[in-house]
Amino acid sequence: MRSSDILIKKSVFCVFDINLPFVNLTEFICNSEEEQGKFIFSLITKYYDDITGRKGVYTDEDPLGVLLSKGPDPFESFVTFAGDEIHHMMAENPEIRQGSGVFLWAVLGEEEYIIFFKLNYQAGFLCQVGEEGLVSWKKNTKLIPMSSKKCNEYVYINLSDQSVRVSDFSCYVDGEKVNYLASKICKLEPKKSEKQTVEAIVDTIAATIEEKYEEKAPEKLLESKKILADIVEEKGVISNRDIQEYVFADNTDAADRYMEKVVEERLPKEAVSVSNKMEKRLTKKQKIITESGIEILVPVEYLRDTSVFEYVQDESGKVCMMIKEMGRIV
Repeated sequence: MRSSDILIKKSVFCVFDINLPFVNLTEFICNSEEEQGKFIFSLITKYYDDITGRKGVYTDEDPLGVLLSKGPDPFESFVTFAGDEIHHMMAENPEIRQGSGVFLWAVLGEEEYIIFFKLNYQAGFLCQVGEEGLVSWKKNTKLIPMSSKKCNEYVYINLSDQSVRVSDFSCYVDGEKVNYLASKICKLEPKKSEKQTVEAIVDTIAATIEEKYEEKAPEKLLESKKILADIVEEKGVISNRDIQEYVFADNTDAADRYMEKVVEERLPKEAVSVSNKMEKRLTKKQKIITESGIEILVPVEYLRDTSVFEYVQDESGKVCMMIKEMGRIV
């Protein structure tokens, strides 16, 4: 998603402050040429395809669908409800932090969205010069975080296909740890994020290999990472059928056991689409972590290159990795 693909129809600022009797809402014009607008556009593009976001869908009969159908337009209905609800929850639940909210009614590409970002306050110092030229620092506890900082709380509601993506943030609300934006605001039970789903598939492949390949498991595990990267690069999806046919082509018992684990772990039966961000994670480098915690990033194409790496397994089953090409340590 590029800034040029974004059209802002309406935008509203608000402040979430437990010392105020209600949430203050202020409509403003979001201009992409101004600093404030650039900040907001950068948030939209940054989290539009965030792989950690939890996905869900709603119908016209669901609470979210009913809410959006009320009032003069869906945007005003959502802003009023979400603003008031978050403000009320904050009073009894300190883990919902004070901050500023940004509500946006936008067209991203050809699809219409309602978007919400909650930007929690940060503390910092303001540098001031007094009348006599004396320099001083004054602490400010209500600073808006820079766009480079992670935004833990956001919602994207796609009005075109009635899908929702919510940040994977949980905190204690009324004594229960929940994703409050999903359960309390959107009133949905979201699916696992793309990151969680792909990691679960990778972990299940690894567990199957450890169970079925015995002493050859370390080499097979590295081979599987390369094969999975090739599948994603070629097809853009991960399917159970491809994992059976390509990852476990040399072991039918392992292929069958993997499908059993898919059921046991409740992994998706249908093919899982992989975003560009996740594809880059899978196809560029793989992380190898030793028992002592040392992390080594290896380009995927070198995982099975014996001219670069050699893997030796001792009698205890531990694997030693020899790096044959080392230019310099930086």
